[in-house]
Amino acid sequence: MPPQPAPRHTSETLFEELDALNDEIEVLRAAYEQYFLGIERKPPTQKHEKLKKRVNQIQTTTVKQTAVKFKAQSLNAKLITYERLWTRTLNEMEQGIYRRDVFKAKLHSKEREEVKPPPPPPEALKEAAKPAASAAAAAAAAAKPGAPAPRPSAPVAAQAGQISEAKMKAIYDAYITAKKRCNEDTSKLSYDSVANTLRQQVPALMKQHNAKSVEFKVVIKDGKAVLRALPKDS
Repeated sequence: MPPQPAPRHTSETLFEELDALNDEIEVLRAAYEQYFLGIERKPPTQKHEKLKKRVNQIQTTTVKQTAVKFKAQSLNAKLITYERLWTRTLNEMEQGIYRRDVFKAKLHSKEREEVKPPPPPPEALKEAAKPAASAAAAAAAAAKPGAPAPRPSAPVAAQAGQISEAKMKAIYDAYITAKKRCNEDTSKLSYDSVANTLRQQVPALMKQHNAKSVEFKVVIKDGKAVLRALPKDS
């Protein structure tokens, strides 16, 4: 039986493949940013190598359409530009001169330039005023003769299993970045709304899974960025 000829690539199928590769490059970029922000423990090296091979393969595909060639070259140049940034940042981490706060500040600054979150709704302002009112009542009670001194309440980030403010900001930055990469609308997502939602989920998740803490990871599902909860035993 004679060998089957390799499938022929048309300009349409190549354009579709290039669009898919472009989306995967943006997802890879978001994954590297999560690593640089400390959300992920390991860089997406394997995913990077596989994607690079696919980009190189499509570069060698014989096509006559100039538009397809140009788009493939542009895609390759885009990946190379990202790779230079990733390599430079990884080298800084190895040399001990990398500053995560500087990287996060630059990333957060870019997101603020692109999207300005709306002001918090009146309900949020009322909720924010409750702790202050409680503190004033406790101070007044303590001022009464013979009243026992009130016990200081622990901040949210210090409670068992809760997420620190710095970690929450890193999760929010990565989440918004991934959504932008997937061309999703982020105009209605403010930091306070995302942080409050996650903090409300943590106690229930810890109880449900008998976990000591909960981490959140940004993943791409059905072309959309979502936050996945990862209960931890330690």
